[in-house]
Amino acid sequence: MLVPGTRRPTPGRRHRHPRLSDLWTTVVRELARLQEDLAETTQAKPTARMCQLLVAAEDRRFAKHPGVDPLALGRAFWNTYVLDSRQGGSTIAMQLVRTLTGRRERTWRRKIAEILLALRLSAHVTRARLPIYYLWAAYYGWDMEGFPKACSRLALDPTNSTLTEDAELVARLKYPQPRYADAAQLSRIRRRGLYIVAAARRTSGGDTAPQGARPCARS
Repeated sequence: MLVPGTRRPTPGRRHRHPRLSDLWTTVVRELARLQEDLAETTQAKPTARMCQLLVAAEDRRFAKHPGVDPLALGRAFWNTYVLDSRQGGSTIAMQLVRTLTGRRERTWRRKIAEILLALRLSAHVTRARLPIYYLWAAYYGWDMEGFPKACSRLALDPTNSTLTEDAELVARLKYPQPRYADAAQLSRIRRRGLYIVAAARRTSGGDTAPQGARPCARS
């Protein structure tokens, strides 16, 4: 199971950025492990509805860009550096790259590498599989590194979950659940879940994928 994390520079030394080719090698290696994990698991996988909610929450133009959304990046840059209101512009592919490489340092060099790797990754795999890959490997909170552990801790059965439960699972990508119950964070998760459901209904004309065990996309 993939464990997202930040690689910290050695104290007292200047941080060394890896070469793009080395990062791509890491992406390919970790992606192969993820694909093997998905192929061999007997546990329920993310459903079509969960993937639909993920796209609505994190990457609404998913079907219209090659892995990187210039409009979202431009909007994020404007809001962050001009309006001083931090906003993300990462696509699902970019977030998956970040998870697979474990690199999260806030530098322009890392961001540019992430963009280039996301473009290459989107051309390397079936794009319809990106949401399920990200949901399977993502971090949802304390002791919830990856989809199986998140479902276990939340007592969530993807084959019989509600729309609200699915949306609040996706909401934890933005607001990870802490180890101990935190009323403020749980409230953020609930509000985010409501927002995601509304966004999914707007983008799908009012419908969401039905409940059930059908996965996002087949290999």
